[in-house]
Amino acid sequence: MIVIGGLVPAFAFGIAAIFQKGAMLNGVGPGTYMIYDGLVLAACGLLLRAVLGEGAWAPPGLPLALAGGLCFAIATGALSFALQRMGAPISLLAPITVISTLVTVLLSFVVFREHIGVDAARLTGGAMLVVAGAALVATS
Repeated sequence: MIVIGGLVPAFAFGIAAIFQKGAMLNGVGPGTYMIYDGLVLAACGLLLRAVLGEGAWAPPGLPLALAGGLCFAIATGALSFALQRMGAPISLLAPITVISTLVTVLLSFVVFREHIGVDAARLTGGAMLVVAGAALVATS
């Protein structure tokens, strides 16, 4: 569970940020990046859907999936804009974006009541250390 759901995404997101910065440095605009990123995401989604044998195309959770996609698009677009148009270094922005960890932890406590099944104090403390690290990097 930790490898598939934690380490693989962590490394993939980290490597993707390098490709994103490289694309921005080589003339790919934020909107164009999002289109190509979306095409690859859609193709991989179709493949995974087939492999897992998923049935319904419009389950009740579809609006939540669309809202998640919108949030991902906002994050990707904002990061791409900052990288290309503002010349921001990915080494500075990537650590700041991990503040999403704290947002996710806190929202999971409220929305899914996940604080009941975990050591909430340790989880919140760890997430706050991530944010502290991001603040340290942001001020360098």
